[in-house]
Amino acid sequence: MSKKHFSAKYDLEGEKLGVGVIVLIWEEDGVHFAMSPSLDITGYGKTEAEAKASFEVMLQEFVTYTHRKKTIFQELERLGWAVNRKRKRVVAPDMLDMIKENDELKDVINKDYRKYERTVELAL
Repeated sequence: MSKKHFSAKYDLEGEKLGVGVIVLIWEEDGVHFAMSPSLDITGYGKTEAEAKASFEVMLQEFVTYTHRKKTIFQELERLGWAVNRKRKRVVAPDMLDMIKENDELKDVINKDYRKYERTVELAL
């Protein structure tokens, strides 16, 4: 499994951090799932399109909530990210570390899944 699961771009003018996260897609018992292990966000639906749309709703809620509460750095730290607040730098947890600590993720990687990278803009 590739270790590459994170990329970022910082926009100084907009005070936003563009973060690339891996999203895993799989089907189980007729239900489709879309999950980002590094953000601990999962969407689901009857079809892959519905799962992706559900994931986007959950992601938007995460971004909106952490922006309003100004808790993005605390939340990323809780999720295992390395955070340097002064320099506004974040590093996602290693996929192998997440697999060791997350039983749901262990189960998913043993299924027939696909992955894609999704850029997320986090308001700082």
